[in-house]
Amino acid sequence: MDEFLVSKHQKYFQLCLNSLPAKAQSEDSNKLAIVYFCIQGLDLLGKLQLTFQEKKIYADFLFKHMIIDPNDEIQSFRASQTFKLPSSQNNYDLPNLAATLFALSSLLALESDFSQNLNRHKLMRFVSKLQILNGPEKGGFKPVLDQKGGQVVGESDLRHCYTALCVRKMLKYDELPLEERLHDIDVKLAERYILDRVNFNGGLSSNRYTESHSGLTFCGLGALKLLNYDFNSNETWVANTIRWLVNRQVDYPQTIEAYRDEEYEYWDEDDIGGFNGRENKFGDTCYSWWVTASLKLLGDQYFECINFGAAEKYLLSKSQSRLMGGFGKDSQSFPDPLHSYLGIAALTLWKGRSGLEYTGENNLTGIDELLVISQTSSDFLKQMEWK
Repeated sequence: MDEFLVSKHQKYFQLCLNSLPAKAQSEDSNKLAIVYFCIQGLDLLGKLQLTFQEKKIYADFLFKHMIIDPNDEIQSFRASQTFKLPSSQNNYDLPNLAATLFALSSLLALESDFSQNLNRHKLMRFVSKLQILNGPEKGGFKPVLDQKGGQVVGESDLRHCYTALCVRKMLKYDELPLEERLHDIDVKLAERYILDRVNFNGGLSSNRYTESHSGLTFCGLGALKLLNYDFNSNETWVANTIRWLVNRQVDYPQTIEAYRDEEYEYWDEDDIGGFNGRENKFGDTCYSWWVTASLKLLGDQYFECINFGAAEKYLLSKSQSRLMGGFGKDSQSFPDPLHSYLGIAALTLWKGRSGLEYTGENNLTGIDELLVISQTSSDFLKQMEWK
């Protein structure tokens, strides 16, 4: 029987929350991302065992990452306290879209009612400032706001579009009457931006006419779902998307074995059952989530096209670290918080579907595939009431 190493994964996340392994310390500048992966990961394992006081301490730590706007017009978060510099050096202390989402997601897991501490109109003013309203990238979002000049900074792609819409959802801005949305985004432009990145094969890409990518496909589909897009309204591209996603699960026909002695460059037996992000690429733990969650967003009937038994065997026997817990990107890689969280998220999403029995499965608690947070976090969000 395969084994899901619950106690080791728990210890791994707790380690990363307190002191990053040497190989991961360069990621301290993304502190809120690491906190999100670890806290939400523990929640998926049913091991976020904190007292009320401990939850408050963690929540206070997250709120310390809020950026104080001298004009009191926006609210936002920084990615790490590393960037909290004196005001004369605040060119580096910039309002960050992803950090804002990670902060909100982590606060939900801590059952911290941020509706009591934050102003959603000021948060949405920040988000709306990041939307591009002119030019070839019109409708998309950039990730960072320059406080001095008020200019948006960085590249535009579907990751930031999805992130912006997740923040909007967590603030329940989409539930407000139109006349009360003081600083909403242009949802029609956002939808057009996403649809312009659907490729001929159904996958979605960073820019028009560039290669389809599984992670960006999830971000695009998730963003459309957050905009209440009807996937049945265009059966042609959606059918192509389903086909392309299903073909991201790695397997090799018997005939390919003839090439093994000739060192066929795309052959790796360890990848069987896993998923890749693009054609002719090797398997990677994170795509187990991006691909199957994308299918789940499109409908349960498409989600069932996956070989769940092979997928679980890949994660449990190939990319799970049996030595220290966590998951690496593949069988040869050191575990890291991102792949650890997404590996566990995938197993949670697939729970009970394969018929494959493995120890530790019953610990998995449930996940909201649209917002990529635990079901307990999602339930807490639903009961929050903004004044």
